[in-house]
Amino acid sequence: MAYSSRNGKRPEELASKSSHSHVINDEAVKTFISNCEYPKGIEEITLDPTLIVKINYPEINPIQYIIAMDGGYTTVPVKKTFPSSLITFFQFGELLLNVKDLDSISTMPFISRESMSRIKELERSKLVLPTKNVSYKKNMTLTHSVRRSIYEFFKNKDDGSNLLVTVHWLIFELYNTPIDNYSLSRCPNCDEKNIVLNRDDFDSNYISRSCTVCNSEIYITDIFRLQEAVDDELGAGGILGYLTNLIEQMNIIHTIRNIKNLKSELLNHFLFIKDGPLAFFGQTANMHDPVRKLCNYLFKNNNLYLAGLEKSGAFVEHADEIKNLLKPGEALLLNNKHIYTYILPNDPDTPDPYARTSYYSAKLIFKSSDDRMYVITVPVENENIVLNPQKSDFINLDVMLWNIEKLRCDMYDNAIVPVALANKLISLSNHPSSTILEKFAKSLIK
Repeated sequence: MAYSSRNGKRPEELASKSSHSHVINDEAVKTFISNCEYPKGIEEITLDPTLIVKINYPEINPIQYIIAMDGGYTTVPVKKTFPSSLITFFQFGELLLNVKDLDSISTMPFISRESMSRIKELERSKLVLPTKNVSYKKNMTLTHSVRRSIYEFFKNKDDGSNLLVTVHWLIFELYNTPIDNYSLSRCPNCDEKNIVLNRDDFDSNYISRSCTVCNSEIYITDIFRLQEAVDDELGAGGILGYLTNLIEQMNIIHTIRNIKNLKSELLNHFLFIKDGPLAFFGQTANMHDPVRKLCNYLFKNNNLYLAGLEKSGAFVEHADEIKNLLKPGEALLLNNKHIYTYILPNDPDTPDPYARTSYYSAKLIFKSSDDRMYVITVPVENENIVLNPQKSDFINLDVMLWNIEKLRCDMYDNAIVPVALANKLISLSNHPSSTILEKFAKSLIK
């Protein structure tokens, strides 16, 4: 590792121009590389015909509204002198589109700015997170500053609603037969393991004192376990992606709860689209189980149209690779064997379902009638479906894929209108957004 520079000048330590020869001539290195396996090319890929399903386009579209969720963040230095300090700005957008308006502009030879502004209704929410060497409201550590910041965001959403209510509703299954307790892996204050959080122990601010060892405040947002991945010295940079993904999905669940409470039959007419897979990663992976239970309940008692669209990654690259192996209007259901043979390294015959500890959904690759390729995740009843997926496991699949195809957009490769718009309207660019936010933050430092 090279030395860092504190004064902006070039470090004096220079790398050797010949050190690579020691790596190239090392027999252990040669042996290691020769024993590695790499993704197969298109000439080596064979699709299992039992996994290819034909999409039956419905005659009547039950979807009247589409809600797309996306989020983004940028980290800026607020103090560059050593020791440096960082904070991160997040922005989330929930975009509501009326399907009738979308259908009407699809027939226009030219789409004006006024037409686009009429079809979109965006709700934004913002979060500022201490990321390195920052203390919030006199909290003694970065870890507790992060905990408090996340809790306050969930408590006071920009639109005045309270996401804490939704978290409590979700984990204690208040939509169905409520459960009495939830197990927290460890106390965020004293590190005592296996804390039982009782449903009725939370006060009106959704704070509990369930730890019998320290009796300190436990926020309901501590169930996400993000504080466990914060290092008081190295910072909270490792949780930024997990937190973005978490809030995107909690915003969708919050909207679903509101619609259900207002008029549950309206769920039959909403399609929810998330940018990225329907899964929780890292410390937040434990949330996949309560969300799967919610989805299963909604499928049986109301209705749910929910899909995650991936824009990049190994599955998107694989979809482009097999483009000519699928016919328009066909979808390839992805099972363990296909994923671990052609996309990710693992034993294709492993009995452990792909992503069983993080996904509450299963993946498929869809080729639209206009030859666009989409990687989509759809909620499924249990993780074992990925071992032998059937079309019937993907509830409301035909309707969702039909609407996704109708939303085609040329802004990005294989993009759809709501996701592309949400991303464009809420993403924070490196320039000039990052520079402006840095100056803005510094101007407010006391």
